[in-house]
Amino acid sequence: MLEKLWPFGRSRFRKAVEEALEKVFQEPGGVLEPLSELEEREDHYLLRVEVPGLGPENLEVRLEGDQLVIEGEKREEKRTKHLAEIAYGRIYRAYLLPKDAKKEGIEARLAKGVLEVKIPREKRLEEPPVKIPIREG
Repeated sequence: MLEKLWPFGRSRFRKAVEEALEKVFQEPGGVLEPLSELEEREDHYLLRVEVPGLGPENLEVRLEGDQLVIEGEKREEKRTKHLAEIAYGRIYRAYLLPKDAKKEGIEARLAKGVLEVKIPREKRLEEPPVKIPIREG
């Protein structure tokens, strides 16, 4: 029924409403999670993270155990605004490294608002599954 009333369909309408509500009820100073994708290549992984408006001086990429952490801050300039849709605040995201990722030799590059992190892979023999016996009682 909604599809007949709303030309964009239910899922697009629902997404638009959810995004609007998130903006309205977002706490000032809340943490922003940047959008990202992880691509698997033969000898490395490529993590791409959208961080528009940030430079290398506003970002930090670090390892914490088995997690790759991306943290930064997008500061708002004080000025008179007639429209305010851009989100500002602390950016934080932690990614669990894949099992075959090497912690040495990780490289980060920022271009056109996208942070690219190249994570080398180790060549590992595939481990066969280990069956765990189940005891009764």
